[in-house]
Amino acid sequence: MPPPAEPAGPTPADPAGTPPSSGPAGPPPPPYAPSGDSEPTAATPPPGQDPWEGYTDPNQTPPPGHDAPGAPGSGPAAPGGPGYGAPPPGTPGHGTPPPGTPGYGTPPPGTPGYGTPPPGTPGYGTPPPGTPGYGPPPYGNGGYGTPGYGAPGYGPPPGYDPNTYPYGAQPAYGLPSGYYAGPDDPLVSPDFAGWFRRSFTLLSAVWQPMTLVQLVWAVPLLAIGVVAALITPDASVITDPQDVSFDDFLEPLLIILPFTLAAVVLSMVSQLATLDILVQRATGRPVSVGTALKNGLRRFFPLLGWQILAGLIILVGLLFCILPGLYFAVVLTVLTPIILLERGEGISRAFQLFHANFGAALGRIATVYGFYLAFTFVEGIFTSVIDPSGTAGTGVALFLAVVSTAFSVASGVVVAPMVLTAYADMRARREPFSTAYLAQQP
Repeated sequence: MPPPAEPAGPTPADPAGTPPSSGPAGPPPPPYAPSGDSEPTAATPPPGQDPWEGYTDPNQTPPPGHDAPGAPGSGPAAPGGPGYGAPPPGTPGHGTPPPGTPGYGTPPPGTPGYGTPPPGTPGYGTPPPGTPGYGPPPYGNGGYGTPGYGAPGYGPPPGYDPNTYPYGAQPAYGLPSGYYAGPDDPLVSPDFAGWFRRSFTLLSAVWQPMTLVQLVWAVPLLAIGVVAALITPDASVITDPQDVSFDDFLEPLLIILPFTLAAVVLSMVSQLATLDILVQRATGRPVSVGTALKNGLRRFFPLLGWQILAGLIILVGLLFCILPGLYFAVVLTVLTPIILLERGEGISRAFQLFHANFGAALGRIATVYGFYLAFTFVEGIFTSVIDPSGTAGTGVALFLAVVSTAFSVASGVVVAPMVLTAYADMRARREPFSTAYLAQQP
């Protein structure tokens, strides 16, 4: 049984207490209360005496084991007796069950624990035996290592055989088919004919925006031709070698040099922007010349650094019997798309991709250089027809400068999709790759 509550009011011996509550009627007046405004009577306690002395709360109930005030046995308990409200010796503590009784909430011995099923019953949420349990999702459904561009929408055709498929054998760890380029991929092709067809399909689709981008670097290139045409006639009048001085070469060089540097810088930006337009088209994004130029400017400095290093490698190779230099030039043809589409990669990546399938890569890059040579050959024929002797006047020289610039722009437009598709083919032969990987590039 719970212990009794303590008295609501103070004990008579409490000098600092307040009048106890006596119910709804309110507390009774003190025994020495004065009446009205009269002076204290003889009933007023002498100074220093507690006015509540002798007052008893009529609602106070003495606790068990104590007598009412004034009754026999009232007052403090005898020394050695049980304290106020304490149970007799040997009585279990408050709320304590008898000895041998299980603790509060404890099931009887042998009873399964709370929420524990009977022995032999499958655990909570466990499916019946033979039912496959929960496990990690299949590879490629958002797990770590999955590209952040989403699942590619391309895949090999039905009946895909990794041993015979032209893109190479499927890795042992096995990726879903969506990570491999299929027959409808706009960039990756299984053979040379497919590569050639995809290149010219892209060319016919976006040749106009690519031409606009190529015109960016055509302006300084044309300026070089015009300056050269204006200076050459003045220099041709010098017939005596003794009259030639260093200033005769330095002055034209100082005039052409700024335009040459501008042409080199803008040509790199134009190459990057032209490839970006092709990627926009291949991945289904809206084609934007402004976006392509911004991406080209963003990747200009990485390309500049790698191109300087690549130029030094090619130059050193040319000094060693020319063939090493040609080999380096062929391998580094795909350096520009690598810089645009793969952050942190450079020359070593070009060697890796080129040697993933040496024969296929060599055939495509050799064709690219074949187109370059074809444009150069046609331009040379056209120039020789217009000015067979090479001593035409300023007007003809200016016209030929415009023609040379036009051939340069045309070659850049035609060759760019061939370089991009060659890069995609090399990458697909080295690792799982499809055009969908480029959806959020650069």
